[in-house]
Amino acid sequence: MKDNIFQYLRNKVYKLSEFTLDTVNDMEVRTIYCLGFEEKFFGPIIKDTEKLIEGVLIDRLIENPEFLKKLEQLENRKENLKSLLD
Repeated sequence: MKDNIFQYLRNKVYKLSEFTLDTVNDMEVRTIYCLGFEEKFFGPIIKDTEKLIEGVLIDRLIENPEFLKKLEQLENRKENLKSLLD
């Protein structure tokens, strides 16, 4: 296993994810979509917090065992395809 597996997972999830931002009254709703999973963050509108909130949403996904299982399946498929093409 890699020394910094958590950072590896965060980078992988960031590349595969789509982020959205909506505002409701004085609150912002940030959403992450990745591999069929969705996490939301509700909070006050604060300038320049986009990267921090994206990090929190990615961490929430990584803490979900079902999400990790799906990510592992994707990685295994990529490796299998790569070995077939070599």
